[in-house]
Amino acid sequence: MAVPRYVPSPVRKIKHYRSSKKMKHDSGVKRPAEIYVDQSEYAGTGNPGPDQGYALKLVKGFKDEVHLLPKERWEDAADVAVIVALKRASLFGRAPCHHDLAAGFLVWGYADPQPDEILVGIRKDQFSHIGSSHNYSKRRRIADAVVSAGLHQPLDLIVRDYESDWGSLINLALLQES
Repeated sequence: MAVPRYVPSPVRKIKHYRSSKKMKHDSGVKRPAEIYVDQSEYAGTGNPGPDQGYALKLVKGFKDEVHLLPKERWEDAADVAVIVALKRASLFGRAPCHHDLAAGFLVWGYADPQPDEILVGIRKDQFSHIGSSHNYSKRRRIADAVVSAGLHQPLDLIVRDYESDWGSLINLALLQES
């Protein structure tokens, strides 16, 4: 029986593709995408943490717990909470977890059924369509406006700080910069 031409012959040794040997990088990093230099002094760089995409999976579990006011969108609240959660997780040098997102919703009053009127005004002015790609600088301002010292504590202390004085968790002057 005849064999089609595209079938390789078992007698002939045809060399198939093999991946090349791994090359070492001269930069001194073990992984090619690893950031090994502190970039916090550069504008718009932040502090990256590992496995940040996990926050996008976790945020879906908060949909029934968030208190939205009329004309507020779930997508905007979720984006703001993810921004804060990623900042908090990177402060601890780990991937985001449930408590990071809870802190993100709490800091901006989304976990509060009756948030302060000033906080509601900030949400209406600053957070509309925050997830759009052209809003990167606005998202950076939101992340920078949340006080790192406030996020760098356990969730129950963040809840206590929010209940006593939510303004201690947010630097309002940074939000008003253009």
